[in-house]
Amino acid sequence: MISCQDKQIKAELNELKSQNELEEKNKSVVQSYWDGKWNERRPEILDELQTPDVVYHGPSHTINGIEEYKKVYNSLLPATQDSRLEIKELIAEGNLVMSRINLVFKHADVLMGIPPTGNEISFDVFTVFRIDNGKIAEEWEMNDRLELMQQLGMELRMKE
Repeated sequence: MISCQDKQIKAELNELKSQNELEEKNKSVVQSYWDGKWNERRPEILDELQTPDVVYHGPSHTINGIEEYKKVYNSLLPATQDSRLEIKELIAEGNLVMSRINLVFKHADVLMGIPPTGNEISFDVFTVFRIDNGKIAEEWEMNDRLELMQQLGMELRMKE
């Protein structure tokens, strides 16, 4: 005979199992997204793994919708040749996934108004993704712009 307490424990275990399965699935979406975007450099990954109304919140701008996102991404591809991305960490809670990645690329074309240097650029990025029905609906990204600018050959000086 199964007691009420046993039924409750079983229901809680099933709920935890379902939550864990969802979180693993969401982490897999983010893994596929990063690999497709920077290691494979496949623009179609955006259509595959983002919602049409995806919103990107970055350190200096916001992108609204997949069409605008594609324009920004496609404009970055010529400047970021030989890109390789390593996922350092993925942490999921519910429909949110936090990633800590390292992106390395050769600065081969104009990037943020800076002419190509040929430098190998390496910097870390922290991103929180909101996943909705297996697709990325929102991104919040933080990176060290000062580190990036220094690697691109810029200098930080005091105002005169």
